[in-house]
Amino acid sequence: MAITEMTDANPMSREINRGVMVAYINADLLKRANLDVRTSIVFYDEDGDFSCAVEEMPDETVLSELEAVGIAYWSKGI
Repeated sequence: MAITEMTDANPMSREINRGVMVAYINADLLKRANLDVRTSIVFYDEDGDFSCAVEEMPDETVLSELEAVGIAYWSKGI
């Protein structure tokens, strides 16, 4: 199963994930200041919970590694 785009998150889940992503960015602000909740590539586990974010979509090798550690969905911004 490939990592699929999340298109149907409910508003409450989006708001919770937005808050978790802001905390993720703030936890290491010097390294993550380039991330933005509106434009970054965001990864989620199979429950649809925020896992991590990157500035741009990684290549297929990295996506395979992310899938191996439980990433199931992605989106552009939250």
